[in-house]
Amino acid sequence: MNSSLVGNQSGRPFCLLAISYLETINFCLLEVVIIVFLMVLIISGNIIVIFVFHCAPLLNHHTTSYFIQTMAYADLLVGVSCLVPSLSLLHYPIVLSESLVCQIFGYVVSVLKSVSMASLACISIDRYIAITKPLTYNTLVTPWRLRICILTIWLYSCLVFLPSFHWGKPGYHGDVFQWCANSWNTDPYFTLFIVVMLYAPAAFTVCFTYFNIFRICQQHTKEINERRVRFSSQDGEAGEAQPCPDKRYAMVLFRITSVFYILWLPYIIYFLLESSNVYSNRVASFLTTWLAISNSFCNCVIYSLSNSVFQKGLKRLSGAICASCARQRVAKDSSTSRSKRSSNGCHV
Repeated sequence: MNSSLVGNQSGRPFCLLAISYLETINFCLLEVVIIVFLMVLIISGNIIVIFVFHCAPLLNHHTTSYFIQTMAYADLLVGVSCLVPSLSLLHYPIVLSESLVCQIFGYVVSVLKSVSMASLACISIDRYIAITKPLTYNTLVTPWRLRICILTIWLYSCLVFLPSFHWGKPGYHGDVFQWCANSWNTDPYFTLFIVVMLYAPAAFTVCFTYFNIFRICQQHTKEINERRVRFSSQDGEAGEAQPCPDKRYAMVLFRITSVFYILWLPYIIYFLLESSNVYSNRVASFLTTWLAISNSFCNCVIYSLSNSVFQKGLKRLSGAICASCARQRVAKDSSTSRSKRSSNGCHV
């Protein structure tokens, strides 16, 4: 039986954020609102990304699109999996035991977020190779190698979190299940294992590649400005340093890394503190976990909307939808006017 149905001795359900608990509705209102809101955003945002990629064939010619689509599918499944804690908070009866549901949910969401994080690191590596080795990029990054890389990401993510069924919480526990909060503890060695095998390599890769990309862009911009000033002085014109042509790209990289660490650092810090028995708080666990999960929505916004080709595909798709709605409206209006004329003829 689902222990969240039992609640505590006073009959109230198990709620971490009991601020908005109402006796009349008898469920955890604030937690349900937060999870359902994130679920709607994540699912709708990533469905739009996937739909645009399938409707815009030009997007598939960019190697980055392979990882963006992989990330979109993983983030979409994260949004769908959020339905499980939503049903638990609404006291929907679950057939399986709560301990098993809690472990499966933690494992699945951890694997999906690991795929998303690894795809993020692979995007940074892909852009680094494109900038540092532009002449040999097409021979190094081939569709066959991209498919092998994506398959490796999924297999590695599934294997690295497999010990969680015996060692403890893998992360993304959320503690919306009472068994997760009270009985499923974190193991410091498993936490260290996850940090060393996943979090640290991904963070180091993103920082290293984007720092070097930014440095190379600045160097190229400096050389372009120097050549422009030199040629302008030879022609007798006043040479002025032009604004950085890579500024927009650099700002995109800055937003990517900033949002990534803003959403992930609180969760990673709390996960380390909890596993080492330094600090444990159910509210902090819930907020940091779902703040990190909200990155599934931010990924589709940042990575896709910063792509100019994707923006064109989105405009084309929205234009086609608007045109279809307009045609349906015109057809409906014409059919309504015909029916009115025929009804008027009957009354004559």
